[in-house]
Amino acid sequence: MIRIAIIGLGAAARNIHLPAYSKLRGKVRVVAGCDPDEGARASQSAKWGLPEVYEDPRAMIESTKPDVVSICTPPHLHHEQSSMALGYGCHVFCEKPLADDLQEVDDLIAKAEAADRLLVVNSEFPFMNIHASAKKLIGSPRFGRLLFLHASQTFRPTEATEAGWRQEMSRRLGLEFGVHVLDLVRFFFGEDPVRIFAHMPRGSTKARSDVINVISLEFSDGRGASIVLDRLSKGPERYLKMRLDGEFATIETSIGGEVRLEVGLHTRARRPYMRLGLAKGGTAVLQNGDRSTTIAREGINPFADATAVHFANMIEAIQNGGEPPGNARDNRRTLGLVFAAYDSAQSGEALDTDSYLTGAGDSVTNPPGRRQGEA
Repeated sequence: MIRIAIIGLGAAARNIHLPAYSKLRGKVRVVAGCDPDEGARASQSAKWGLPEVYEDPRAMIESTKPDVVSICTPPHLHHEQSSMALGYGCHVFCEKPLADDLQEVDDLIAKAEAADRLLVVNSEFPFMNIHASAKKLIGSPRFGRLLFLHASQTFRPTEATEAGWRQEMSRRLGLEFGVHVLDLVRFFFGEDPVRIFAHMPRGSTKARSDVINVISLEFSDGRGASIVLDRLSKGPERYLKMRLDGEFATIETSIGGEVRLEVGLHTRARRPYMRLGLAKGGTAVLQNGDRSTTIAREGINPFADATAVHFANMIEAIQNGGEPPGNARDNRRTLGLVFAAYDSAQSGEALDTDSYLTGAGDSVTNPPGRRQGEA
């Protein structure tokens, strides 16, 4: 039984981590939680039956001696708290971004390797049913080779979404959400892009953080991907939509529940059509012309479901050895692309990615660690 202690009992813990760990009963046990806010300690302790709650993370670790420390705090605390947990000999499962810059990430990787402990980032999106199912079709006779990918988000910020530490991040959009999308790009292509170009207009907004990310990625063989993250749109919210164009078909994935009725006319065939779609948390659809087949759906909370799969992979690595998917060294390459995008936007130039992908003890010639769709 893997013993987990959680630092931070805010939204990430209550909406993602605690529900995920509850799906792994018999494999894990949450032994304690920690938060400086008394209300958060009381509410989450009552809801999830936490055996112990603490205000101070160091006191929690010393008292409960967990196998894994789960870090669900604001990003500026990740380096300090991960270092502390590794120093106590604990494995670490940390929310993204792992740190504020690549030097801090390299420092954490070195500390984890010196302590012989796993450091894994909760990059859970590849473990969602819709993305794992899409990945399995790449290279198949139904889809063929992946040629191009486009990802987009339209999101309307509110006072609630901008509260607290989020409004203080000047590079929020890329570090908070873009890192997930870039992780999926690497996941689907199975390699790193060699070139990146980004544009990040601010429009008329007075927001401190960036609100538009337009990113173009080029791979060594000429294939490409594009990303548009838009938090200025006043239209319907689309949390994440992706289109994967292959040799023989297209796959469209969407995170977010919806009920949709479509009625129309296929103009070439002059044939009417009607489609009713229902998705609790997301869908993946294989398309070929007018024909479409749903290949996967998500439940009401795909983030918790995917985190459970991701964490189960970490448990297996703890118990049997090996490097789990989403380990810090692999995640560093994704984070490197985020910083490359910001540098490209600032310089107005396309940049080679080599220098952003490699850290101490790493080599750009090594293929990135790939993720598995199942625990």
